[in-house]
Amino acid sequence: MYKIFLFLLLCVFAFGACKQNKVLLPNGAVFEVEIAKTPQQTERGLMFRKTLKDKQGMLFIFGKNDIRLFWMKNTLIDLDMLFIDDTGTITGIAKNMPRSYLGAPEEEIAQAAGWGKYVLEVKAGTAQKYNLKEGDKLILKIK
Repeated sequence: MYKIFLFLLLCVFAFGACKQNKVLLPNGAVFEVEIAKTPQQTERGLMFRKTLKDKQGMLFIFGKNDIRLFWMKNTLIDLDMLFIDDTGTITGIAKNMPRSYLGAPEEEIAQAAGWGKYVLEVKAGTAQKYNLKEGDKLILKIK
């Protein structure tokens, strides 16, 4: 009971006055996320970015749970992709997705598929660093 209370208290402090979009991991780590809602934002994603800081990412939001296919076209950063359902539960993780290079042929570009309403892209190694696994519950604080 004490752990649940402590977790809820952490959520209040972490998200209470937040003006940015955030994702809270099960261990209490808080990630600032950019949101991709529109088809244009979703198509561009993290393309052409050269860096991504720890505890930052991009959250893709879709209308409902479904199969999601992502690829690393023109993505210059190795990524982990977390597939998340409408309850905030991680349904799949694509770890250490390799970057591509500008103009790479399609057959050389890494792809990942998963189930969910959301996909969270973070720096490669994040899933391992924070011991994330399928079934973990995330809290999404998005505007």
